[in-house]
Amino acid sequence: MKKKQHQGIYFEGESPIKLKAYYKYELAALYNVCTKTFSSWIHTYLEELQQFGYKKSTKLLRPEVVRFLFERLGEP
Repeated sequence: MKKKQHQGIYFEGESPIKLKAYYKYELAALYNVCTKTFSSWIHTYLEELQQFGYKKSTKLLRPEVVRFLFERLGEP
């Protein structure tokens, strides 16, 4: 069984964002917003994120959480 690869559309010279663990402030910087704004965005998905073990106090987001957020918010 093959794992489905997340494929986006990129302009010439662009490369996909590496799927890894990110701190909230790192993802906020990729989206060009402050951490407080980014947190308010992701807390709209709080119930779904809690299934990954996420809490509001979580600072480091695991790769599966990052993938979930990329699917919901789009890649930065």
